[in-house]
Amino acid sequence: MKSTNHILDTALEISDQAAELIRLSSKKIKSFKSKGEISNLVTQTDIEADKLISTKIKETFPEHNIVSEELGSNNLHSDYTWYIDPIDGTNNFVHNYPSFAVSIGIFYKDNPFAGVVYDIPNSEKYYALKNQGSYCNDSQISVSKTKQFKEGLFVTGFIPYDEKYIDKNLQIIKNINLNSHGVRRLGAASLDMCHVAKGVLEGFWEYNLQPWDTAAGNIIVTEAGGTVSDDKNKNFNFDKCIIASNGKVHDEFVDIIQKS
Repeated sequence: MKSTNHILDTALEISDQAAELIRLSSKKIKSFKSKGEISNLVTQTDIEADKLISTKIKETFPEHNIVSEELGSNNLHSDYTWYIDPIDGTNNFVHNYPSFAVSIGIFYKDNPFAGVVYDIPNSEKYYALKNQGSYCNDSQISVSKTKQFKEGLFVTGFIPYDEKYIDKNLQIIKNINLNSHGVRRLGAASLDMCHVAKGVLEGFWEYNLQPWDTAAGNIIVTEAGGTVSDDKNKNFNFDKCIIASNGKVHDEFVDIIQKS
């Protein structure tokens, strides 16, 4: 898609610059610290990439709101809000596990408007603009056509140190494993959602995410023909649980999660 939208074009350009910074850093020995919990990591690269992205947004759209994982938020009471995750999958990045991404989502009047997710290890850039479809690099993508839940492959994530959700999610994993082709856990929610949009997975769910984790993936899934909801099958609004699917298995997917 050759976009004529200045906001999406800016997000694509910024993602390229951030991805290059992260790519160069990935070849070096990484220093990191824990943000309160042993597996909740942040690296200097996270902070540098966040500063780069935030600075570029402020230069181009000084009136827009920004909410970022590492630098916090500024509320300028704009209709536009940028949600930034400079490295989604920091733990993977630290360990050189090839599943981490730059995630930039833009909302307009509290609704998904545009999103970019740059899968750095695989050099795949996913993006979408409201009412204009979803793309991976230069090719339009769409969700899978699988109609039977039992024929689907699913993915989840969970915070290892959050005891409130571990047992609940393990029970869901068990029930989905018993009724489908299985469950994967790769550690980067934005990429999990893009894989649903691309049609290689039928569904994704996760509890207790932050807005920057899902803002970009949300519109990429829906513009690819999929469905995003909460665990009550209502509109997702940064609630405690997000469920994304190809739409065709969504009701059964939600039902299994609820019953688990």
